[in-house]
Amino acid sequence: MYRNFRITAPVLTAVAGLALITGCTNPTPEPLETGTPSTSAGTPENTTASPTDSSAAPASGGSGEEITLSRGDAHRITEANTSISITCSGGGDIDVQTSGTSVKTTGQCEDIDIRGNDNSVSGEDAESLDIDGNNNEANLMNVPEIDVDGTENTVGVEETRDIDVEGESNSITYASGDPIVETTGTNSVSVR
Repeated sequence: MYRNFRITAPVLTAVAGLALITGCTNPTPEPLETGTPSTSAGTPENTTASPTDSSAAPASGGSGEEITLSRGDAHRITEANTSISITCSGGGDIDVQTSGTSVKTTGQCEDIDIRGNDNSVSGEDAESLDIDGNNNEANLMNVPEIDVDGTENTVGVEETRDIDVEGESNSITYASGDPIVETTGTNSVSVR
């Protein structure tokens, strides 16, 4: 029940022409690489962030690391129980995605996001601070927008203009500014 097919010269010419157009000129397949790329065990992957894609943020390496960010750059911290210093040179996003980490910032950062528990962030300015977790602490200078969710988070800033707090037992204090305050749950927002 097998049928024999005959490939004619016009069909072969068309296939060869298509192969030339698409760049498929080598009839012999290249050998496949075997094996697995070697990496150090436990070392997080580092990627370079492009100014327009902050999802490709480099991951943090280890305790005592010093990072410099510019506007549009991003740095993702994924290793627990580390201490990191970050200099924001006119911008940069910081994304803490772990627990037990201490971050010290210098300069004007863009967004600081804390996802996890028992983290500490201190330093200078940020355009916004977003905390979603428990028992986190942030002490910064000027942060125009603050958004806190979770339980028992503590935020202290010198100046702000917008505070949004949800969750339970969160405490936000500021020294100056006349912020718009929205709060849900049993939280404390006060001038010091």
